Amino acid sequence: MSLPYFEPPSLPVRVPIHIFGVIVAVGVMVGATVMRRYARRLGESDDVARSVIGWVAVTGFIGAHVLDVLFYRPGEALENPLSLLAIWTSISSYGGFVGGALGFVYIAWRRKLRFARWADITIVGLLVAFSIGRAGCTVVHDHIGAETSSFIGIDYPREVLAEHRVLAEMKSTASVIRAHNLGLEELLYLIPVNVLVLWLAFRRRLPAGALAAVTATLYAPVRFGLEQWRLSSSDPPYWGLTFAQWCSVLVFVVAATLGARIVFGSRTARQDVGT
Repeated sequence: MSLPYFEPPSLPVRVPIHIFGVIVAVGVMVGATVMRRYARRLGESDDVARSVIGWVAVTGFIGAHVLDVLFYRPGEALENPLSLLAIWTSISSYGGFVGGALGFVYIAWRRKLRFARWADITIVGLLVAFSIGRAGCTVVHDHIGAETSSFIGIDYPREVLAEHRVLAEMKSTASVIRAHNLGLEELLYLIPVNVLVLWLAFRRRLPAGALAAVTATLYAPVRFGLEQWRLSSSDPPYWGLTFAQWCSVLVFVVAATLGARIVFGSRTARQDVGT
């Protein structure tokens, strides 16, 4: 038993609209709404929240494309440097995280925001937006991975794998080949992560920065593990690891370190109050 291959639905409009773009746009809007609501819950300015959303979204999309070209298709950047400007053609998740983080740091510095608190606010909206975006990746089969016998794999016709330029890495000669849909598998993990993080955000009071640390710590190791099923044609390795795996290692180390400091600091503060 496995999941059947499915074609993404086409929209009945004359203007060519890609379903992936629609889902990503919905994700941005929903994520922004959740982020603004959380900011209001913490007593922060909605005007500031809008400003942060704007900077993170714009720099995030720029970073998503630029780093996608540089790390996943470096030859294209060398042959045609102008491809770095075509931000509508391709994106990578960690590229978006890097770009969005740079935008966040800039706007936080410019407006003298409380960094840790606004990191929490931003991560809540980002998690929701990114997870909905992963639903888009799932629908368009944007991240086909290695062959698998798992029930969660998708049975892909050979012509579909050829269309996605991954057929050459498949060993099977069957007309239908079961392979990982890594967008789907990541989405299935992100759903409970969203439930937990949103519950913590709206039902609990945590030290500033804790929510961002928890979210990053939960995401990075699972993303690292899923990368083992990536294909070298779409995700070339660098010194044995993919770009996303290197990023996951860095994110986990930073998030776990900051999380430990936050927990230790809050315990020390409570002990000082008790004495």
